[in-house]
Parts: sequence; structure tokens; C-alpha cells
Amino acid sequence: MGWVGAPGARNYPASMSPAGGPTANRVAAAPRVSQSLLFTDRATAALSELSDDDPGLRERVEQSEMIYDGANAYVRVADRWTGFFLADPGGPRGPNDPLWPLDALLGASEDAVEIGPEAVRGVPATHCRLTVDLARADAALPSGVSVPAGPYRSLSRLPAEVWLDADGLARRISVNSEPAAAADAQVWSVVELWDYGLAVDITPPGPDEVLTPAEAYRMAEEEPPGRNA
Repeated sequence: MGWVGAPGARNYPASMSPAGGPTANRVAAAPRVSQSLLFTDRATAALSELSDDDPGLRERVEQSEMIYDGANAYVRVADRWTGFFLADPGGPRGPNDPLWPLDALLGASEDAVEIGPEAVRGVPATHCRLTVDLARADAALPSGVSVPAGPYRSLSRLPAEVWLDADGLARRISVNSEPAAAADAQVWSVVELWDYGLAVDITPPGPDEVLTPAEAYRMAEEEPPGRNA
């Protein structure tokens, strides 16, 4: 499974550990990801107390291993875990969760149009274009679905594309989470799925393993060079 960006949009690339048989009703509960951390205004504010004197600190912040657990995202900093705005893990996945496009697809409208055949990672698939309604997706998920920022009415008409293989399994899902934005500022959330049925064991960190962001990054900054090499 992987998390990639759409060409021509703002991209947040990553590679993800494969999940066992992700489908609309059976997905990895806690995806493990190696990614470039997406900074939002809130995340930037949370990091504001960190020092900018260390030129290597920004690289450690941006290149991160993460575990997504429901509404929570844990970030590994050196050999420690931290998290921003942690909440009830039983809550809905956030729009930055790699599996959010899969949740959004549960709101698929009946306007799908077949574009044609197109391979995804060497697997033959059928490329389709459709729209998704996040209100419909929210009703279909026990924990609901988080929504991106933007006009409320746009949440019922999010442009989306899906690539289905011969077994009907989604190989790639792409959702435009900011359809009201200018063409050069739109954000497409794209997830690719592979290695169906591969067993994995991903365990989120426990409460006693999670430091505040300020503590985790400050401790990483104070560590001698080469400790975690």
C-alpha cells in the first residue's frame, strides 16, 4: 500500500507497509508510513517553540515514520514517539491519513464513467471517474469520516478517480479534497494498494511511549550525532 501525490497538485509522498487485503470493508487499522510530514498552520504553531538553530532539525521533522491509528497519527522522532492533536483513536481518519481516500470512496455517487484500461504497478485495471459525497461516506462508516476544509456544499461533489482490477479490488484511488481551489492549488489525495492478503502486525505506541512534540524534538536535538545512525 502506498501514499502518493497527483501530478500538478501539491504532493505529500510516502511509502507504506502493505496491509492485509484492504477493501472498502476491510482495511488496515493502523497503517505504518514513511513520509514527508505535511505541515498545517496548527502543526506549525505546535512546533513554534522548537529551535531553528540546528540546520538538521528541519530534516528530522519533515522526514518521518508515522503510524496512523484511527483519528491519531504518531510520529517517530529518533527512537521515540510523539503525536499532534491526539484524540480518541476510535474517531474518524483525518484527511491526511493514507486510507482516507478509501473511506471517502464509500460515498461514491452513481455517476461513474469508465475511462479505459490502465495498468497500476503492472496490474491491469480499469480507470473510472466519479464523484464522492462525504455525507454518504460518513453515514456508511461507524466512526464517520473527517472532512477537509472548504465550502460545505463542495463536500457532496468531490471529483474522484478509481482504478479497479479484474477482481474489483481498488488498485489506486484519487480524491480531490479541495475542488473549490484554483486549478494550480488543488490537492488530490491519492492512495495505491498492492500486496493484498499479506499479513502484517502494526502496533501503535502505548500512552507511556508518547512524548509531547516539544519534548521529543528537543531530546532529538540534544542527542550526540551518530547515536541513531
